[in-house]
Amino acid sequence: MNRCPHLTVLTALMASLFAAALTACGPSDRLHFRTLAPPTFSDSAVRYDTDRDGRADFQFSLDRSADRLDELAYDDNQDGQPDRRYRLSDYPNDQVPHLIVLIDSIPFFAIVERLRGKPHSVLHAFYPPAKVIAPYPSMSAVCFTDILRAPPMPGPINRHYDPRPQHRRVNNLIRKRFAGYRNPWQQRLHYNIDYRDNGTAFLMPRPWLHAEFERARLAFDESPDRTTVIYIASSASMLFKYQHAGLEEALDELERFVLQVLYERRGAVKISIASDHGHNLAYSTWLDIEQNLRDAGYRPTDRPRKPGDVHLEMDGLLTWFGVHTDRPAEVADALLARQPHLETFSYVEGHAVIVRSHLGRATVTLDERQRFTYSPDSADVLGLGSELSGVPLTRDQWLARTADHPFPDAPPRLWDAFHRGTRNVPQLMATLQDGYCAGIEWFQWFVTPHSTHGGLNQINSAAFAMTMRQPIPGPLRSRDVLAAFDPEYVPRLVSPPRR
Repeated sequence: MNRCPHLTVLTALMASLFAAALTACGPSDRLHFRTLAPPTFSDSAVRYDTDRDGRADFQFSLDRSADRLDELAYDDNQDGQPDRRYRLSDYPNDQVPHLIVLIDSIPFFAIVERLRGKPHSVLHAFYPPAKVIAPYPSMSAVCFTDILRAPPMPGPINRHYDPRPQHRRVNNLIRKRFAGYRNPWQQRLHYNIDYRDNGTAFLMPRPWLHAEFERARLAFDESPDRTTVIYIASSASMLFKYQHAGLEEALDELERFVLQVLYERRGAVKISIASDHGHNLAYSTWLDIEQNLRDAGYRPTDRPRKPGDVHLEMDGLLTWFGVHTDRPAEVADALLARQPHLETFSYVEGHAVIVRSHLGRATVTLDERQRFTYSPDSADVLGLGSELSGVPLTRDQWLARTADHPFPDAPPRLWDAFHRGTRNVPQLMATLQDGYCAGIEWFQWFVTPHSTHGGLNQINSAAFAMTMRQPIPGPLRSRDVLAAFDPEYVPRLVSPPRR
């Protein structure tokens, strides 16, 4: 995508000023949690001073029997005594609206640490979070397609290669996205940020984070449906630009949003939250993978035709990239010889998925009983050890036994990446060590990647799901999240595509 840098910055500035103005206006409610003073605590209650006049005007109390925040108390005349009380647990799931918040890039460990470190967080109104293992590659479009059970994406990134003989060209969805097209998973959302705005959010994410949550709140108010699904994208920008500080600010904003919705609805709502993938919280150095391939004698091109032609699929600044090639094993050899920061390579060979690293090679196979077997050839590439090597296991067994492993649920995820992920799959997929990234070089001119994602390992892959509706047994895969929230809910088309 060739865009004028000066135009991009100007667009970003205008958009950010608009977002800030929208946030500053805020809703017209008497209490608004954007102006919240630090809350005060007792053993059983959290008190909020939303107008910063030194007197609490709202309270959230603990239900000790359930060990969860449950009762909302409104001090309308600010005399220090609640005038109205509402209990979240008094509302059955099927009698109140259900708001599903999909939030980008919040790792599982972060939500666990938030709950542990803030015993009075409004997130304690939810049942404990379940770990969710993302598909591979761990990128938003792939993950949210799974979560929302949408038709598969045509490629793992917006600008992908279509190798079918009648096409054999790059399919550039970026142009369609700028014209207003929404990918299939986005068509099932009641709110998500415009594609142009999403780009500017990476430059100035703070005002966009505030604006997105406000827009999402308005979308929920206007939704005619019992279940409303919103997506907050700018949390990813916060982590990308501000790392740990951005993560904490994104969670703070999420908490304020939850408080606002509960306050306005008098507790008559059930909220569920899920993220798509993890984030590595590592400053990342860009690697020139294209030059590595040129040095090895390959020709990167958008229209591979001859032996030695390759097409690189890279987006943003990620720990994942793909290569379209008719020689995946040879390309892997060439890159392993020139790039010390590669973590894994994978490709299909016969009826097996090959996974390689600088340590050596292993294979993943699937038998007629739908059991996956991981077999080290020259090395235990994934570090699964003798207990899990050469042992046929079902999908559920792999997830249960490896959810906390450095490479969680890796054999099924690697298999699915080539067999059921997207319609057009690169023949070679690679992940980089955390601290390194590949992708669009000019993106670094505007923002430095202080955290990114895409890979197969734990920090890139582990997301979370939590709800007010009922306890969720974990771990889960992304495709099981909505059923855990509400087994009867089927996402419908909210905004059909514009051609």
